[in-house]
Amino acid sequence: MIHPPHPPSTPTDLPAHWRRRPAVRIAAALSALSLLAAAALVPGSAATHNPAPQGSRWQVTSPARTSTPPCEIPAPLTAAELRALAARTAATPPTALPAPRPADRVLPQVAAEAHCDVPGRFSFVLIRQWAADTRIDAGRATSTVVVFEERHWRADNGSGRAVSLRNPPGPQPTTDETYEPGTLDGTIGPIAVDSAGLTAQISSISPPFLGAPAVLRAIAGLTSWRTPGQDARTAILTLLSNTNGLTYHPAVRDRAGRTGAGISATGDDGTTRGLLILHPSTGEVLAYERAHFTPSQRGHPRTGDVEDYLLFTIHTRTSMTNTP
Repeated sequence: MIHPPHPPSTPTDLPAHWRRRPAVRIAAALSALSLLAAAALVPGSAATHNPAPQGSRWQVTSPARTSTPPCEIPAPLTAAELRALAARTAATPPTALPAPRPADRVLPQVAAEAHCDVPGRFSFVLIRQWAADTRIDAGRATSTVVVFEERHWRADNGSGRAVSLRNPPGPQPTTDETYEPGTLDGTIGPIAVDSAGLTAQISSISPPFLGAPAVLRAIAGLTSWRTPGQDARTAILTLLSNTNGLTYHPAVRDRAGRTGAGISATGDDGTTRGLLILHPSTGEVLAYERAHFTPSQRGHPRTGDVEDYLLFTIHTRTSMTNTP
């Protein structure tokens, strides 16, 4: 049985070993990623930064902030719209990735401001999730793709609200839950804006022995309930640039057709792959995918199935939990 996304204090089941990389630091600045993105017809930031010397400590700095309009929150999908979405995407294969490049030299050093960076009591995150529901009946396993629309409100004190619509409907096609302060995620709190604090949060969700794929899943979990500001997104980019086992793929498309920077990691057994897609200039998380691949056999190509896919439609803030 599968369930919609849980508060990110719930550990995730992911493989292998990850660690911080003390010697390797990002050498490419935001301007370098913008040039890569422009070559792939993806808008980038025009800001430039000097590359950090090899082995130097990152200095996380924030560009000057500008006032931004609020991000429009769309109306919830209807049951018919969710059913149509599920019909179009149920058999979607794992995301095809361009040729890889080492991730440590292409991520932006500082995240640009997002157009949804606005004040508000609650983080508001709108997610569409595809998850495999596998059942065993009489010794035979069958798998069905379930599609959710998740609307998450979360205050910094751990209170909030979650509304979920699913297809196929199941016993509860729609749920609406309210959380009292401190009940959403225990002691994790807002996303840390410093390297040590963010590393501790990631480790509390996915311990280091679970590997680089677990780092990607933990970041997706954190941002499923929180809207990271510019400083927090910069800290996330810093963490990713200093994590072993990650690979960069330019111009990766998510299921909404948006093009971003793909960061992937493969489990030790080679059959699982985590993928995080980031906006090429703001550093925002656009999508997360966990896929399972079967080994190729003679005369048959390697095949794969998506076990979990999160499409982040909106990260913004609001002062009300009834919008819309």
